[in-house]
Amino acid sequence: MLELYPYILILHLFCAIFFIGYLFVDLFILGPIKRKNANLGSEFFKNNAVKIMPFIVLLLFLSGGAMASFHFNPLNSLFLIKMLLAAIIFCLVIFSLTYYFLLKKPNHLGKFVHPIVFIICFFIVILAKLMNYIFI
Repeated sequence: MLELYPYILILHLFCAIFFIGYLFVDLFILGPIKRKNANLGSEFFKNNAVKIMPFIVLLLFLSGGAMASFHFNPLNSLFLIKMLLAAIIFCLVIFSLTYYFLLKKPNHLGKFVHPIVFIICFFIVILAKLMNYIFI
């Protein structure tokens, strides 16, 4: 399994880039556009994102879980905080996908989910970088 680690890491990084990039574009580029003109391409972006993002998120969490076995140390509090934050994101993703695919209703927390997940992702990235330098 150790020889697969670099490939799992690259997959995880690409999925994280796509995931955080999608959130960034949705919040800071398309958000202001949608507020000014609700018809301007938001349906196209939303429909394509719903097709690919669940797959990206699944790969992100599977690769993160595979890498966790290499990094797991109960004494590493940064890693435990990072895993807790990732679990919160996972719950929010499952919640949103349940509303979209199973209940076929608009998510009543929909306008808050992406900003919350983006902020959590920001802290996860900071914790991931700190894990390389600080051992608590």
